[in-house]
Amino acid sequence: MNNILLDPLPHEWNGYQVNTSFRIGIQAFLVRDDKELADWEKTNVILCLLFEDDDGNLREHPVGTDLESCINWFLNGWYHDRQSGGRQEKRLIDYDIDQYRIFADFMQIYAINLNTADMHFWEFMGLLWNMPYKYSSFLQVIEIRKKAITGKMGPEEKKMIREAKNVYELEQPGQEYSQEEKDKIDAYDRMMARMKHKEQ
Repeated sequence: MNNILLDPLPHEWNGYQVNTSFRIGIQAFLVRDDKELADWEKTNVILCLLFEDDDGNLREHPVGTDLESCINWFLNGWYHDRQSGGRQEKRLIDYDIDQYRIFADFMQIYAINLNTADMHFWEFMGLLWNMPYKYSSFLQVIEIRKKAITGKMGPEEKKMIREAKNVYELEQPGQEYSQEEKDKIDAYDRMMARMKHKEQ
């Protein structure tokens, strides 16, 4: 395990030189979330991102399962907390949609201009996910995307959350409601609210 407080940030994986700029990591995540690309195409593009030299030639690189392990190491090696179990987490970040929130937060909180900065991807991720919440528009939007609507909420609170989610929610593969489905959910919530009011 690499410790940023003690160790230089790595630029090699098992002897293979890796391009570790934060811009490479952002591009890799954009490729991974691109629904227009097949899985093998995503792997090939990320391979080029990680191992292409300045002349556009591929350096020596791992293949097969070793390549998959290397990509996972690069994208997630900065994260040292336990992984949550159960079902896969919903998609919370889109580096195209969230670009200016992230850019503004880094300028205001760290005085770092991401348009001109040069840093390791792990350094960027550590800073990104540890910004003070009250000053970070990015993390506040993430909280809206994560927030679940529950039966304990009143109609007004549900309405406010739905309106915020309508602005900030990201498309989830295979989980997007149609407008008709959303209308039915809203109608059901209104009916339940009326029934609850009559019981009081």
